[in-house]
Amino acid sequence: MTPLTLRTKLTLFYSITVSLLLTGFALLYYRVLSVGLDQALSDELSERATGLRGYLRFEEGMPVFIFDEGDPEEMSFVRTATRYFQVYEVTSGMLLTQSPEVEALGVQYSLEDVTHFAEEPPSFTDLHTDQGTLRFRNEVIVDAFGGTYLFLVGAAVKPMEDALRAFLRSLAWLIPTGVLLAAIASWWMAGKALQPVAALAGAARGIGLSRLDRRLPVRGTDDELDHLAREFNETLAQLEKAVGEMKQFTASISHELRTPLAVLRGEAEIALMQADTTEQYRRVLGSQLEEFEKLTRMINQLLTLARAESGEVEIAQDSVDLSAMTESLAEQLQPVAASKDVSLTWNCEKGAMVRGDASWIERIVLNLVDNAIKFTPSGGNVKVRVSRDTRNTALEVQDDGIGIPSEALSHIFERFYRADPSRSNRADGAGLGLSLVKWAIDQHRGSVQVDSTPGHGTHVTVQFPNINSN
Repeated sequence: MTPLTLRTKLTLFYSITVSLLLTGFALLYYRVLSVGLDQALSDELSERATGLRGYLRFEEGMPVFIFDEGDPEEMSFVRTATRYFQVYEVTSGMLLTQSPEVEALGVQYSLEDVTHFAEEPPSFTDLHTDQGTLRFRNEVIVDAFGGTYLFLVGAAVKPMEDALRAFLRSLAWLIPTGVLLAAIASWWMAGKALQPVAALAGAARGIGLSRLDRRLPVRGTDDELDHLAREFNETLAQLEKAVGEMKQFTASISHELRTPLAVLRGEAEIALMQADTTEQYRRVLGSQLEEFEKLTRMINQLLTLARAESGEVEIAQDSVDLSAMTESLAEQLQPVAASKDVSLTWNCEKGAMVRGDASWIERIVLNLVDNAIKFTPSGGNVKVRVSRDTRNTALEVQDDGIGIPSEALSHIFERFYRADPSRSNRADGAGLGLSLVKWAIDQHRGSVQVDSTPGHGTHVTVQFPNINSN
């Protein structure tokens, strides 16, 4: 069975809802109308009985209606109100007078009925006849001589019944017509409401791996569909960034692996063709070991970065003395700086404590200082400083080296990124160290800022939250 479309479901739901509402309101209104008409007929009979009592007289025991025949209003009222009436003498149950219409119907109550009506308070009685239902209002009248009479005033129920039947006939075509119109309107409204969804679906079909730069249209109405489009566009932006990083990663890793492999292959071929002595072989093997070391270091960094980004690396939450750690690392790197004729100095405020993983914080300090030494020419200076304020502890590494171009500053923490070929030639790294540094800073809820001017040096500032501000 083919599933129903959303438009069909909305139309059916709306049509069923409208039909239930129309039917419910129709039944309710029919009930209200029926009770209202019934009450109106009873009120009219009460008014007729009250009005006729003002014109009813008993002459020699016989009831007569005395009114001004020259008054059209009185004549009209009396003639209308006396269309259905009877007067009985209560004691004997004798019918004294009645209207021709009642006489034609053959309506006459027995003594028991008359006595029963006389003993009851004024009430209404429906009498079913061949000509339809009549409703009578019965009242007891006592004349000036003490005679007791039962006065019955009636009216036909047929007009009320005809009105209710006419109302039901109207409902019989109004409700289906209303439901049909509601179905047509709901089908049209559902189509209009789903047009933006169809537009989004069409735009989504045009998005693929080779066209991730496309986005879903936002109409500017700020409704639910606009919210959906914005969320989807944000997801697309993240996906585009991830795919771009994957492409860049693939290209970069291919390049990084190709270079040492080409060196290893070339050296092996040269050794096979030219090396004649053990010393030459040892020199070739030593060079190849250096390349193997580079490959091992790069693969280890890749594995560490992959584990870190997949959430497999747990960050300890220990108290770390950043000042003492920085001083110790600076002392260890001082011989490296001296071998390049670079002056390495440090100034660490005592007791600068941060919360985190000591091994990762050590990696941050070591990588930043080591990079500063690598890219500072002979005779240059590298300064390391640790300070703190009420909220943060700052690690600053400043050098007067070759600097970083402004267009490269936003990319230096990307994997395998190199600012320019000259920097690549001067350093042995694989371009993964700063990616790990950025990940570690983020994991410690820190921030990093890099200011650099080509030819004048670089200033890196890392901010860690103080322990008491966590």
